Amino acid sequence: MLKRTLVVAILALAIPTVALAAKPQASTSKSKAAPKVTYILKGTLSDFAAASTTANGSVTIHVTHSNYHAKALVGQDLTFAVSMTTPTRLMGGTIINGARGIVKFRAPLKVSNTTLMTALTATTPMTSKQIIAH
Repeated sequence: MLKRTLVVAILALAIPTVALAAKPQASTSKSKAAPKVTYILKGTLSDFAAASTTANGSVTIHVTHSNYHAKALVGQDLTFAVSMTTPTRLMGGTIINGARGIVKFRAPLKVSNTTLMTALTATTPMTSKQIIAH
């Protein structure tokens, strides 16, 4: 009988404790901005100018192949800015005109082709995320 009373008393104390336990808050801070994706362009590199401490450099690519996101850019000649922090893998420290290579940049997902082309052909070129020369 004593065991039964003890079990009932423990259960009576445990039920209100479980009922008053704090529920985790649902996250309501989702961003409304379009997610960014990496656009990968493969082709022929030219007109490389290295970045200096005072100004960005630049590189031009004639796009012959791309990933799914950048398929509208195939066949285009695009110029990208090269900052001091842009990781580059260069053969011999520079890019010779006509070298094969890859340029990566980030832009919002599901951007229309005209919006993407406008951003890339603006007077201030889009900064590349990574440059690889073969």
